[in-house]
Amino acid sequence: MSTTTEDAVTTTTATQEHSEEGGLEGVIGTFGLRGDLFAAQLVNFLLVLLVLWRFAYKPIMRLLEEREQKIAESVKNAEAIEKRLRDAEVEHQKIVVAARGEAQAIIDKAVADTEARKNEMVEAAKREVERVIQRGKQQLDEERVAMLMTARKDLVDIAVKAAAKIVTEGLTEKKSQSLAEEMVRKLT
Repeated sequence: MSTTTEDAVTTTTATQEHSEEGGLEGVIGTFGLRGDLFAAQLVNFLLVLLVLWRFAYKPIMRLLEEREQKIAESVKNAEAIEKRLRDAEVEHQKIVVAARGEAQAIIDKAVADTEARKNEMVEAAKREVERVIQRGKQQLDEERVAMLMTARKDLVDIAVKAAAKIVTEGLTEKKSQSLAEEMVRKLT
């Protein structure tokens, strides 16, 4: 046991001596870092960082910014297109409403024109019927007058013949009755 205790004491004293001797170098040495190698690695890291910055990071950032601008433009264009689409839909609705109004006006006008034409035709037909009726009445009156004239003429002829017969034959009551019956038969 004493050997392990001795080893621990010597390691502790060696560490204390190192830390007393170099300060920062003692701590760096404890981690296994060498200053010259660390400086060279730091320079290499900075060079790689500069090259990456110049040839990778900046172009990538520029591409990302361009892409972001394109996306922003696309969003802006999409909003503009959506607004135009809404405007077109509103305009479409206005046109449809106007077209329906015009169609209804045309239908109403056609119905009114048809009704007016129907009324005109009915009136014309009534006038024609009245004219035909009037002409028929006139014709009937003319025929009635003509028939009366013919009947009068026939009566006058019959009366003249009857009178002539009466005068030539001499009239008895029997003869007068038979003559009258014969005249009535001729009339019917």
